[in-house]
Amino acid sequence: MSIPMNIKGQQSAPEEPVVTVLTDEQVWDLIQGTRFARLGTVGEEGFVHITPLNIVTDGVKIFFRTAAGSKLTQLLLDEKVTLQFDRVEGKSAHSVNVFARARLLTDSREIDYVGKLNLEPWLDSQKLELVELTPVSMTGRRFRLGA
Repeated sequence: MSIPMNIKGQQSAPEEPVVTVLTDEQVWDLIQGTRFARLGTVGEEGFVHITPLNIVTDGVKIFFRTAAGSKLTQLLLDEKVTLQFDRVEGKSAHSVNVFARARLLTDSREIDYVGKLNLEPWLDSQKLELVELTPVSMTGRRFRLGA
């Protein structure tokens, strides 16, 4: 494979592929910088429910707050979830899916631990329940944007 030459005759850097599959480490780097994601759960009628939420991670697990309601009920009925987020920066975009098991935190030590991770809600609402997501697998892609 030859590297294209620029007008002055010097070699230019090879162009990044249109789609790059990310390593787990690269995916975790993206998760570390993400505060907003979408949670996918399967409802009792079999349809996928997508819910926006604020997240925080400790580098191993992902956490979010929720109120009592349908989202929490779905998690208690079926612990398998998908967390998805996208990011666009300059001439590239990222898309990540984390397939995880959800667990409601009830132990005060675990709740105190997550409290130190700076999980701040965007809305001024009562979200007293803490949920832990333990990743089972993840996928990530980087896309080169533009013509």
